Amino acid sequence: MIGIVIVIVVGIIGWLIWQRQQVWKKISTDLSICGDVQILDMSIGNGKTFINLAKQLTAPGKIMGIVKNEKQAQQVKELIKEEAVADRVKVELTDNTNLPFTDHQFDYVLISNLQQVKPAITQGRVLQEAIRVLAFKGTIVITATTVQRYRQLLYNAIVNYWNIIGLKTLKLNK
Repeated sequence: MIGIVIVIVVGIIGWLIWQRQQVWKKISTDLSICGDVQILDMSIGNGKTFINLAKQLTAPGKIMGIVKNEKQAQQVKELIKEEAVADRVKVELTDNTNLPFTDHQFDYVLISNLQQVKPAITQGRVLQEAIRVLAFKGTIVITATTVQRYRQLLYNAIVNYWNIIGLKTLKLNK
């Protein structure tokens, strides 16, 4: 009985990982993520989607991935070596609420699993940082089970950033 439960759980986890990769494959196709763009992946997870995006880039295009701990960094670095994409990727061990990048550095900022950021108030700070490092004509991609809950957070983050850099706040449809 325990063996059956383990097989079912492993099967579900495998299916969820496969689904996540399919979602990112569709997103990268729809957005035409390729060439020499600069990408920030704020939550690279196991690194597989990160690596697949790197394969679509050509130098000087680069994807920067944020990792949460040294163990995750080592695992992703091994994957980078295996897949021979070191010329297009960099892994950074840092905090998503205080990114060490210059303003407007990235053409794309990718965020997945934002709902897992705790406490919830920190989610707004993560979005503020994403907006700060996003190029003026850039794209933020947020994958979540429900986007509605982030609409107000994203609006607040944009308004806050505009206030910081001295732009007048426009009345937007929330």
